[in-house]
Amino acid sequence: MPLRIPARPAPARRWLTAGCLLILLAGCAPAEQISKYTAPKDPPDTDMISDDPNEGEPETRILAAIAPASDKPNDWYFFKIQSKPKAVERHAADFDAFIRSLQFTAEGRPGWTLPAGWREIGTQGKDRIATFRMKKSETPVDLSVTKFGGTLIDNINRWRVQQAGADPITEAEIETKCKVLTVDGRRVVVVDVSGPGGKGGMMPPFAK
Repeated sequence: MPLRIPARPAPARRWLTAGCLLILLAGCAPAEQISKYTAPKDPPDTDMISDDPNEGEPETRILAAIAPASDKPNDWYFFKIQSKPKAVERHAADFDAFIRSLQFTAEGRPGWTLPAGWREIGTQGKDRIATFRMKKSETPVDLSVTKFGGTLIDNINRWRVQQAGADPITEAEIETKCKVLTVDGRRVVVVDVSGPGGKGGMMPPFAK
């Protein structure tokens, strides 16, 4: 007599079918997407940015401009920065924009447009028209605006020799050793010199 295998109960078949369907659906589900988030970096602390020169590098840099203050001979406006070379370089582009923004009047101090971050801190002396302070590193840098006399070449060499410790130049070398601009109709001479630092001392007209 043939052996009969009892049929699987219907509920068991339904559970088996449901289980297979769940497995198939899980296999077709999209993979979980992982999102990446980059946290913004804090701005650098300017007090931690060093301006100290490396061994053998110049100790000081002068970046300055001389412009006629009037039609009188030897009557000048001086716009001058002097500090560590790296500190000066951080403000060189702003200095150039400031000089090119100058507007001269027949009387009174010249006008200008201040770069972002510059602030006026006072005249600091009877001969100063204005003083501006800026800071992009550990070294605060000041730009002084003064008005003095003396010949152009004497003032240039005073900065070069006595304050920067560089060699003097001749009047014929002004066009090649300095940058000459025309700003608001006036000839402006830009002096950019670095060196070990001079012995200091002042000579008439006591240009700052």
